[in-house]
Amino acid sequence: MLKQIKLGVSSKMNGTAFGEGMRHAAVLCLIVGEDVAPSILLTKRAPHLNEHAGQMSFPGGKIDSQDKSIVDAALREAREEIGLTSSGVDILGYLSPVATSTGFYISPVVGYLAKTPRQAMRQLIRNPAEVASIIISPLSLYLDPNCYCRAVYKTKTGSKTFWEIKNTNPVVWGATAAILRQFCAIVPSKN
Repeated sequence: MLKQIKLGVSSKMNGTAFGEGMRHAAVLCLIVGEDVAPSILLTKRAPHLNEHAGQMSFPGGKIDSQDKSIVDAALREAREEIGLTSSGVDILGYLSPVATSTGFYISPVVGYLAKTPRQAMRQLIRNPAEVASIIISPLSLYLDPNCYCRAVYKTKTGSKTFWEIKNTNPVVWGATAAILRQFCAIVPSKN
């Protein structure tokens, strides 16, 4: 499966032009574990954050002026949020950027950590100021395109329609679901 992911991601970041007033962000879509049955790392954002509090997400955040690239930003944010050491991460490529209704333009960086989920969890250190929990789940849970649906959520500016993944607890929706949905095209479900 890892070979399919490597072939399916882009070797260059596409669509780096983003709308006026949008804040550029980078996230790390970290694949963990074996080639045959890889897992994906998600975080549950801390409940006290100003934006996207309590939501499921990938480690990541706004690109800062000191970041030399999107990859640097994604790895820096992963280090700050979950204590991930970037030296163990193999960058595989990029997924298509996702724009949010809250004004973020998210560039997903796909990385691989050659550790079992248990080994990875032992080395990670959650930053409680940003992350409520770290979750590593089998990627196969997100590969069935039939588990994605459109759902309506109330936002500060009214109701909006977002992608949601059925039967996830906690619920995975919005930009995180849209990014995970891209994996369905790369690695088709065996169902």
